[in-house]
Amino acid sequence: QSVDGSVFVLVGINGSGKTTFASKLAYHHAMHGKKVLLVAADTFRAAATEQLAHWAKKTGVAIERGIEGQDPASIVFKGCERFIAEHYDILIIDTAGRLHTKSHLMDELAKIKRVITKKLPHESVRTLLTIDSMLGQNSFEQAKLFKECTNVDGIILTKMDGTGKGGIVFAIADELAIPIWYLTFGEQENQLKTFDKNEYVVNLLHA
Repeated sequence: QSVDGSVFVLVGINGSGKTTFASKLAYHHAMHGKKVLLVAADTFRAAATEQLAHWAKKTGVAIERGIEGQDPASIVFKGCERFIAEHYDILIIDTAGRLHTKSHLMDELAKIKRVITKKLPHESVRTLLTIDSMLGQNSFEQAKLFKECTNVDGIILTKMDGTGKGGIVFAIADELAIPIWYLTFGEQENQLKTFDKNEYVVNLLHA
């Protein structure tokens, strides 16, 4: 699976490691010489914006942020404008943790995607779903329901340093036909790996 795209919209439930992944993905692209802009579109949780701002400062990546309670789509709009004006290569949008059952949150996600499509019609936009690898069967159900509500281009398996090594990964990849793009582990910004199926199988067998 080739990991491509210039605009990444990150979705997932609260606690799935989404904001940490946003930081790691930003660092990954920055280390490959890309000019990266992070957008803190989780305005429900002030801590999420602060966490992202901390990572941005630590890794030297730019960030677009709003205020608590602001319409996330308006922050994304500003981020898209800045992406164009300041000639960024990569745009990473950290959205609020949401459940597929909350229709207003899924509507908000659709609104964010409409803003991106309108402002950046020529960019390749990818929606990435973060899944906590410790959740087992629940992670499969999550991915299935998210896929029904919105287009998902790739799965990110987070917290791979835990004891449960996410054997459910194959059900997600095969039954839902959603490729796994990255694995994350640990808290450091460089602890991100592109998913390699063969390597993963070997590690699973020796776990």
